[in-house]
Parts: sequence; structure tokens; C-alpha cells
Amino acid sequence: MMAAPPPKSAKAVLESALALAGAGRIDEAITLCRQGLEERPDDVNLVAVGGAILLKKGEYEAAREQLIRAIKLEPRFAKPHEDLGALYLATGHPELAVGSFEAATALAPHQAPAFFGLATALERSGRHREAEVARSRFLELSPGGRKLAEAARLRLAGELGCAERICGEILTKAPRDVHALRLLAGISSDRQRDTAAEGLLRRIISLRPDFVPAYTDLTHLFVERSRFHEAAELLEKAAATRSDDVGLHLALADTLSIVGRSAAALSAYEKVLALQPEHPQALLGCGHMFRIHGGREEAIAAYRRCTAASPETGDCWWYLASMPGVTLTPQERTSMRRKLEKIANGSDSWISMQFALARDCESKEDYESAWRHYEAGNCAKRRKVSYDPVELEVQHDARIRIFDEQLIARAANASHDRTMRPIFVTGLPRSGSTLVEQILASHSDVEGCGELSYITALTKTMFGSDRADHVRYPEAMCELSPEDCLALGEKYLQWSGAHRSDGTRFFTDKMPANFGHLGFIRLILPEAVFIDVRREPLDACVANYRQLFARGKNQSYDLAELGEYYLEYLRVMRHWNKVMPGRILTVCYEDVVADLEGQVRRLLAHCGLPFEESCLRFHESARPVNSASAEQVRQPIYESAVRYWKNYASKLGDLRSILASDAQVRIAGE
Repeated sequence: MMAAPPPKSAKAVLESALALAGAGRIDEAITLCRQGLEERPDDVNLVAVGGAILLKKGEYEAAREQLIRAIKLEPRFAKPHEDLGALYLATGHPELAVGSFEAATALAPHQAPAFFGLATALERSGRHREAEVARSRFLELSPGGRKLAEAARLRLAGELGCAERICGEILTKAPRDVHALRLLAGISSDRQRDTAAEGLLRRIISLRPDFVPAYTDLTHLFVERSRFHEAAELLEKAAATRSDDVGLHLALADTLSIVGRSAAALSAYEKVLALQPEHPQALLGCGHMFRIHGGREEAIAAYRRCTAASPETGDCWWYLASMPGVTLTPQERTSMRRKLEKIANGSDSWISMQFALARDCESKEDYESAWRHYEAGNCAKRRKVSYDPVELEVQHDARIRIFDEQLIARAANASHDRTMRPIFVTGLPRSGSTLVEQILASHSDVEGCGELSYITALTKTMFGSDRADHVRYPEAMCELSPEDCLALGEKYLQWSGAHRSDGTRFFTDKMPANFGHLGFIRLILPEAVFIDVRREPLDACVANYRQLFARGKNQSYDLAELGEYYLEYLRVMRHWNKVMPGRILTVCYEDVVADLEGQVRRLLAHCGLPFEESCLRFHESARPVNSASAEQVRQPIYESAVRYWKNYASKLGDLRSILASDAQVRIAGE
């Protein structure tokens, strides 16, 4: 049967193409647009619609060319800008998407979808406050959006009851409104009504299987409640039914990496790259997975591929430059500096590039220039993160007050009916905890599990904020019986069991922030072993200041706050040593470097383990290591990191003064 000739008028071509696309007949719609453009090559509407349909099919390069052409033909046509923004989002370039969506919203300030796209792009670029403004504008412009915007505002103000009531009014009239359902789920989550939040998000998924935010919100809910494997299972099912959805595969890969399934995460990242070969987040993810497994050259290749494909993505430069022994080529250095001049000052990518340039300067021993870049990056990062040193001090005061000798004594005769024993390796980040864990995990009876978030999760989820008397952790611990405490410990052992595989008696948890919870851990896990890893104070602080952390560690971006945090750490550890005498082994990084065998024997004896030569050959272990120190612990012991702070001695006067305010702090090598 011969195909009907294309309609003669441009309007008819557009209407037919849109109808075909709406019916899922994408290839026919594309063919129709191309036929129309043969007769009218400069018809901006045909060019724009053709680009939009190509975008829908996933032919991103062809779509980009056509949308850019439409913008050149008519710069004030808002829709091609909006579609180009959607394309940049789909291909993992949120900062480029921001510019396109901003152009669209400026040209058509009453079009809601462009504001939704702008909010998404800003969120993915780390510009959360601006994202909230754009999201509020989207809600105002949407049907029923004014009420929804007011509910969102009330939620942010903490007036959850009023926000919930407005959502109920909206859903009475429009029970399938996914935006109202999503906001109501968020309110339920705020109130720690996990079952209600989960039910609402699952309802959205049943109503709109293509509404990816519902999947990501539910995944976030699971992750926040330490239900990591449920998060992975949800995304695995969703990705299986939507095999061409890049966003779902990317979320799946990220979640699998969190639960330590790095091989499966690598496969998921590679699935993203099969759909979009130059996707920057997937390339970064592949680099991380290779790095975790010791594939140094593969990791460097993935990071370099990312810098070539997406030089405006700052993270790829940071991870490349932070690989030990890597020096940027002159061409790479020029490319990064050119992009740095074009992106927003203080944006996430700008910050990452500052840290990358600092590491590059260090590779050339240009420490003066390196420090300038560190200062710029840290100052900008500090403005973006939330950290209150006074609040931290108040929290520590409460823990010191509650976990006294009398309360700790409850654990004296308690234990779990299990043979396994957790070893908690604590201390400040970048102080040698990864090295100590690697040494221990090289023993035949120890499995290294990395940084587990379950202790913090227990303190948050077991002592909720919805109690009428407002009693929370740590005060709530006084109400618990020894049996209640052991039940919490059993929950920890169940959750952490997802990270254990080899049936050994011992496993490690090296979450640094656990140092603030050792009293809690002692009560819920009486059999736990504690190791406190310390590093020379200036080296510890400078090492944190030089590190751009993927998440958390918000005390690290200001030298004065770092010094105060170090003193808080010492204060808390003195308390634990007082109320739990002899239970905590303090290991100094410098001592491990100077006398490896002696310190290994101390470590193993403290854990109740026999000495094994394999612990001296820790660098030969093939275990995955998910840490900023992954490359270092695959090398024999070296001394170059000891007293590294001396390269920046002239910059550390204020830090020295803060540390010197504690009479017990000693700075070696002065």
C-alpha cells in the first residue's frame, strides 16, 4: 500500500506529526517532519517539532542539531529552548540545561513546564535554593498550583498540619494529582510516617509508571531509613520494565554502589552508556567502580573520557586530578581553565575544578598556587553546606551527660547470642582508618565492610521526633532496658548483614562519625571492639581541607571549624576512655608507618585475633575499597604523607592557635 503524500500546509504537517507522536508512532512522525522540511526547510515550527520528536525517540545528537537550528531561525521561540533543556537533562548536563530553561522561562514566563524543567536542572546542579524558587513558580502556574505552592511553602516552614490539609483539599477534587500525592508523601516522611509515605509513593507509581520522581523519592525514603536493598530491588524492577530509561538505570547504579554491589553497579552504569555513550555521570560511576576494585588504569581512562565528553562537569576533573600519581596534560589543564571561566562562580562544578587545580598544582610542587585554589573551593563549598559547630557541641554535651559510668555499666553482663563481633574503627576522616581497616580485613577471620551508616540511622529512626514529650536520643536511652538495647543491636546486625558475605567471625565498620556514639554502641553491642585511629593534628586537619568529599563531612570546609571539630573529637574520646577504660585501642597513623609489625600485633591482640603475616601484606588484598584512600592502601607503607602539613606551614597560624588551646594537643615536627 502506497504511503499518502504529506499534507501540503505546514499546519497540517505539524498536526499530523504530533498526532502520530502522541500515538507512539514516532518513526512515522519523524518521516513526516522530514518530508515537510524538504518543501519548507526554514519553517521554524517544523524544525522545532522535528527536534522535539527526535528527542522523544532518544536520538539526542540529531535532536540537538535541529533544536539549535530552530533557535537560530527564531531566537524568541521559547519551546525549542525548553526542549533543548530537556535534552541536556537527559544526557546528564544539568548546568547546560539551566541556561536553556532560563531562556525558555524568560521568553514564556507563564509556561509551567519550563519552570518544572528549570527546577529539576537546578536541583541536579546542586543549586537547591534556586530550585525551590523555580518549583514554587511551576506550582503557581499549574492547574491548582497556587494551593499546592502554598502547601509546599507551609511544609518548608514546618507547618506540616496546614500543608497536609491543603493537599487533602486538592486530592478531594483531583485524587490522581501526582504532584499533590508526592507532596503529601513528603509531609508523611517528614513526620516519620514511613508506611503512609511509602503507600502514597507506590500509588503514584501505579497511576503514572513513567513518573520517575516517585521512584527516586521512594528510593530516597528507603535509603534514609537504611533500607538499601529494598531501594535497589525497587529500581531493579523499574529498570527491567523500562529498559531505555537512562534516569532509572543511573539511579539503580548509584544505589547498587551504596550497598556495596559494585560489580552490579558497574553493569548498570555500562547500561546507561549503551544508551548514551557520553553520559558524564555514568562515566564517573564507571571510574568509581574501577577505582574501588583496584582498576587504576581503567578508572583513569573513564575519568579522562568524561573530561573529554563533558569538560564542564567539574567532578570528572576532581576525580581525575585526585588519583595519586596523575598529572594533567597541558591540553587538559587548558580545557579545564577555559570551562572554569564560563561556568557560574561558586557552582558545584566550579568548586570541583578549584580542588582539581589545587591537586594539579601539588603534583608540580606549586604549593602556593595550590593553597589559593583550596581556599577558593573551600570557601565556596562552605557557603553551600549546612554545619553548625554550636549544635554539634550541644549534641556532644548531651551524650557525655547521658552515657555516664552508671549507664554504661548496664552492658557489663549483656551479649548477643551470636558468634560475630563488629570492630568499629573510628576517628577523623583522612586519619588512617582505611589503612587500619585494610590491615584487619587482610586477616582470614575479618571481613571489611567499609563505612556503614546504620548506627546513625538507629539513633534517628528508633527515637523519632513525633513524641509528645519531645524526648529523643540520647535522653531516650535512659528509658530502655538491657533487652531493649540488645534488640537495637540485633537490628544493627541484621542491617549490616547485607554487607557481609564470607561468614567470618569479625567484620569492620569504619564510619568516622561513629566516634560520637561509642556509648550507644557499647550498650546495644556489648561485644563490639573499638579502635580509635589518630593522626598528627595539623596533618589530619590539612588532609580534610584538601579533600572534596562526595557527601557529608561538612566540618571540613573551614580551617577554624576543622580545628574546633578536632578538639571536640578529643573531648568526646576522653569521655569514652573514662567511662569505658581499656575498651578502646588508640592507634596513631605515624606509629603504623614507623613500626608496621608492632602496630599490627597490637591491633590483632586487642581484637582477640592471632597474628597472621597476611596483615603485613595488606596491600596485596583484592577486596573492594570504597574510600578516598583506595589507591594508598594498595601500596606498601610509605612515609610521604607524614607531616605533609609542612608544605602549607605559613598558612596554618590560626589553626595552630585553635589546636594549642587544648593543652594535651602536641604538634610533631615543629
